[in-house]
Amino acid sequence: MVKIYKYNNKLAVYLPFDVVKELGLSENDELDFFKFKENAFLLAKKADIANLLVGGATQTQPRQEKRQQEQQGELSQDEIAVLKKLDTLRYDQRTPANVERLLSQTERETLRQLLKKKAVTLFRSDKAGTAVYSIGKSVYDRFLMRKRQPQAPVETRPSPLRIRGNMDDENIKKLEKEGYIVLQTETEAAAVSAALEESIRHGQVFGTRAFNRKFYIMLRSFLEKYSAQVAKELRSGDKRVPEIADRVKVDENGVRAILYYMAEIGDVSEKKRDLFTLA
Repeated sequence: MVKIYKYNNKLAVYLPFDVVKELGLSENDELDFFKFKENAFLLAKKADIANLLVGGATQTQPRQEKRQQEQQGELSQDEIAVLKKLDTLRYDQRTPANVERLLSQTERETLRQLLKKKAVTLFRSDKAGTAVYSIGKSVYDRFLMRKRQPQAPVETRPSPLRIRGNMDDENIKKLEKEGYIVLQTETEAAAVSAALEESIRHGQVFGTRAFNRKFYIMLRSFLEKYSAQVAKELRSGDKRVPEIADRVKVDENGVRAILYYMAEIGDVSEKKRDLFTLA
């Protein structure tokens, strides 16, 4: 049972052991609350909040299974997520100072585990002028060599978003109206994720977190309507977001949402800020 205690003139929450174990909590971990509906809040480990939305079903993998994979020499989903983030950076930008500035505390700890496993190494590059993080070829081939996954069946008629709870949220309304939204914080992303859990599971909603730490969320219909046009613009050469947006007639953030998602699945890469090329 969860209890409230008074400690140093503050209220402290006692969490049962099974909750601590399920969330994988340890000393100094940061937790966050976000509003689900009236008089109800959800609690999550801050480092896991982003995974609610951008991680999809794979992030719900049981912790026991993750530990078994690690014991068998596999990489956990958290480790693969850090590798993917590292892979989005140009090689000469993977300096410890730059990378660690962009990672959360938990992600930095995960990166240290990857270094211990030799999945990532520090390599001194003359081009970069300093040591940079390098992903081993065998690790890259096994975990990051993206193979196009079969698309989920497209519904013949667009169905309304499946919204859990009484979620009268401006972000949800904007997503339905514009086809995409950009969220600034993990708390916002977690709230949208909780409300749209069923829609995410059914492939109606896609999300990705860019290296600018923003969350880009799209409806499937928006992605399918414009992704081919965006890719077509890149076939003639590298292009910047404003140029693509002008030609496709989509807001720049909408184009970024599509491009960041395409980068996540390996179709494009960002050569430098807002400049994309086909992979």
